[in-house]
Amino acid sequence: MNNNKVRIAYIEDHRIVKEGVTYLLSQYPNLEVIKNEPQNDQIEEFIETHRPDILILDLQLYTGREGKFLNGFEICEIVASNYPEIKLIAHTMYDTVESVNKFFNSGGLGFVSKKSGHAELVEAIQHVSQNKRYICHEIIKKAKNAEDFVNLDDGNLKAINEIFTKTEKGILEKISKGYSTKQIAQQLEISEKTVETHRKHLFDKAGVKNVAELIAFAYVRRIFLD
Repeated sequence: MNNNKVRIAYIEDHRIVKEGVTYLLSQYPNLEVIKNEPQNDQIEEFIETHRPDILILDLQLYTGREGKFLNGFEICEIVASNYPEIKLIAHTMYDTVESVNKFFNSGGLGFVSKKSGHAELVEAIQHVSQNKRYICHEIIKKAKNAEDFVNLDDGNLKAINEIFTKTEKGILEKISKGYSTKQIAQQLEISEKTVETHRKHLFDKAGVKNVAELIAFAYVRRIFLD
């Protein structure tokens, strides 16, 4: 990293948010905010040209690439694979424990909710600059192992009030992709009766009557993200 200033690239598709955050970050003398931004299929070209130390991105954004639209998680995976020296911070409204785990598993190092103030974003920058994990207070309030997670003593963040078990979430994800009970049983190498039992638990816990309502329940609570 630059010994004098940390070079920051902020990727956000809501211009007013981008303008506000980049202005606030630019007020810190130790930070240099790159004014250019990637266009369409130029994510990698942008990184090659500007070489930011830290990339801050919204997980909900969509940027086109070869006819495909990439969300923040996919961009994160590209950067983590091809430019491992670049540190990644999520700045998002998707501030659930599930989103945090997915982001960190995609190569992220810091996570800040958009409900947080800019001071926490600056704090995240300071931590990831030193190769340390960071999660904001909005996330800490929702987790029961935040300290262990940040200190790398626990691989996944765990919610204080988890609605579904890990196995149920796995079944839920496959249901959301349209797999039948038989297909799920074959993929997970369990009996169809076991899959049906998990389905019943999912319906009962969510208080829903059909798959459409279950998927809507999961979507609203951001239990998983495709």
